[in-house]
Amino acid sequence: MFSSAGIDAGTQLLLKVFSRILDDDKAAGKNLPRRLLDSGCGCGVIGICAAKAITTNDVQIRCQDRDELARLLTLHNAEKNGVSPAALEAYTEPLLAGPDSGRWDMILTNIPAKAGPPVLEDFIRRSAGLLNPGGRVLMVAVQPLADFFRERIAADAELLGEHQGSGHTVFVYGGKAAELPAAIPVHTGTSFYARYPFYARAAVTCQIEDIPIHLETIHGASGFNHPGGEVLAAAKLTARLKKTAPQQFPFDGNAPLLIHEPGQGFFPCWLLEFLDGKTRPMVLSGRNILALEAARHNVQRHNAAVSIIPAADLSLGRTALLEAVGGRQYGFIAAFPELLPQSSLPKTAKGNQGNSQLAALWDALPPLLADDGIFLAAFGSSDAERFDRKKPPDFTRLASVKRNGFRALAYRSKAR
Repeated sequence: MFSSAGIDAGTQLLLKVFSRILDDDKAAGKNLPRRLLDSGCGCGVIGICAAKAITTNDVQIRCQDRDELARLLTLHNAEKNGVSPAALEAYTEPLLAGPDSGRWDMILTNIPAKAGPPVLEDFIRRSAGLLNPGGRVLMVAVQPLADFFRERIAADAELLGEHQGSGHTVFVYGGKAAELPAAIPVHTGTSFYARYPFYARAAVTCQIEDIPIHLETIHGASGFNHPGGEVLAAAKLTARLKKTAPQQFPFDGNAPLLIHEPGQGFFPCWLLEFLDGKTRPMVLSGRNILALEAARHNVQRHNAAVSIIPAADLSLGRTALLEAVGGRQYGFIAAFPELLPQSSLPKTAKGNQGNSQLAALWDALPPLLADDGIFLAAFGSSDAERFDRKKPPDFTRLASVKRNGFRALAYRSKAR
């Protein structure tokens, strides 16, 4: 998570400005904002502080983040701080998503600096149009982006104030008075790309195991221009399994496929081509809703029946993953887990925390994977070695492939 070790300087500055604005509104006899949006909420600090500062019974705060783990942490932290579910809700969704008819009295954001220029430009334009009359956006930005935002606000909104910090600027802006109450400038359509065209990044063509793959990638998800080493290792291992043991390969039945953390969709798209275009139910799961939407878009171009499930990990997403396929178990699960970096942990937790993440992955499999199903996982080489050492006795290792510092391993589950 962003700034997981403590509240960052940008958020602190934003909250200081927010507090001053509330004090000024109270002194002027103005009503406090009732409907607030915390856009890009992380672990929930801004939304929770807003809920604690505005204690009216009808306050409604919507926290949103692209990361399913952020949603879970926000709800957990809200409960720890005594904020009721009636006051604060959290969603895994793109920036500024929400009810089509909804407008906000205040939008608060520590804007993700790496979201990409088209996404940042759209945020300014659309946030200003999503405000109630008199509503305000409070945005904190790192200084290198200050001029960029200043220009965009001048073009698409009304700048109400600037507050400088040592490394950040907080911009306070509203909708242009002449345009209120204009229609909310939202994109329409049923697909993610129709509703959020500004996320589109590049069209990519590459070859994986001699099979050409074509993808449309997006801002906000990793691997936007080529498959990573873990994907290449996983594809090589899958191809080896089918070549060396075709009678044991599980893709002739109708059991659904699950790809956890599919990135932009390189591996699931390759897998469908590798299976000679056979239509199989496929579920994509992972933390990043933007990556899941990109992967779904690319997989659907291969005429596959595909659904997405936001899941912080396979254990936390278990119920939804089983419901997605009518309670059936998966014949094949491929996972590209995002492990917590050891460098971010206290010395006393290093090793133990990483090991517990790996053990939890093993523990999540039995309810999801069918008897004689295949589980494939790809990690950095050191994590792969630790993962393999934790293999429980009801799994048999089939094969392993190393490539460019990554390692993919395949296992078969035994009949239970």
